[in-house]
Amino acid sequence: MDKVLILGAGVMGSALAVHLGKKGHKINLWGTQWDGKMIDEMIKTKHHSLLDVDIPDRVDFFYEDELERAFDEVKLVILAVLSQGMDEISKKIKPHLKANHIVLTATKGIDGRSLTTMTGLLEANLPDQLKGKTSFATLGGPIIAKELVQDIYTEAIFASKDISIAEYLRNTFESPKFRANITSDIAGVELCAALKNSYAITMGILEGLEGGYSNPRAAIMARGSMEMATIVKAYGGRGETALGLAGVGDYYVTSQGGRNGRFGYYLGQGMSVEEALAKMNNSPVEGLSATLNGFKLLKGLEKEGSLDIRRELPLFLETYNILYENKPIKEAMNSYWISRSF
Repeated sequence: MDKVLILGAGVMGSALAVHLGKKGHKINLWGTQWDGKMIDEMIKTKHHSLLDVDIPDRVDFFYEDELERAFDEVKLVILAVLSQGMDEISKKIKPHLKANHIVLTATKGIDGRSLTTMTGLLEANLPDQLKGKTSFATLGGPIIAKELVQDIYTEAIFASKDISIAEYLRNTFESPKFRANITSDIAGVELCAALKNSYAITMGILEGLEGGYSNPRAAIMARGSMEMATIVKAYGGRGETALGLAGVGDYYVTSQGGRNGRFGYYLGQGMSVEEALAKMNNSPVEGLSATLNGFKLLKGLEKEGSLDIRRELPLFLETYNILYENKPIKEAMNSYWISRSF
């Protein structure tokens, strides 16, 4: 079995390490500057306290200053860091990448500077001699880390422009309780992975405002999925990607809990953005940057004539207005509900 390097020892990176370690893969789990305490804990106890799971013996641990050793003899490199740190990490790993490496990103977001997806950012930061030679892929779909390590039935999707790479990843990850799908629509999977965080905030806002009623929740779920399909098509991907695991599936689990939904709920209860973040001890809310960077990306697509934000994406627009234009929540939701889609 090929040796795997996982960059980022947070909840998702560690969960992937556990899953692949149980399958018999040799795993190098490297921690960023923020993961030092967790690496200490796992070395000492062979247990991940946040996931409440024992770490397989086939997982080795590496600190931030041990990156070169962590790359030793690996074929598959998995990035599982926050999107805000992807640019820095991609530059840090640049000297260690080789043409035979397969690079898989589990990070979900849109880069604020380049307004590109995570694999787009990684490709842009490649050394010239590796451009067009290193293979990239992304992991999408509804994966809750704690359920993955508990061997709960899980289904995901791997996307790569080279479908043989996606097939390799399917074979690497599949288990009796992990079902893997493949696609070449890497742009569609990555956009859905980022934008569902924004729509999950919207779902939380509505729950805080109206309560957990089924009618509005179902409406927001359907509309958010359709808008993601519109965005994916405008970007050059396939609309059906948004209506599958990468879109609807991931959007559903994200809306059921997690930081984005909880943050939105606090907003719906009347808190300001700053108050909601303080209530959450300033934990990262990926949907905030996804909304801001996504809106900038959409303005560019609109300028090209690929879509009309106000007419085709009224829900995303009102979410942006709440978060970045200080539009009152009730006014924004009323604006959405009286808007017409064509």
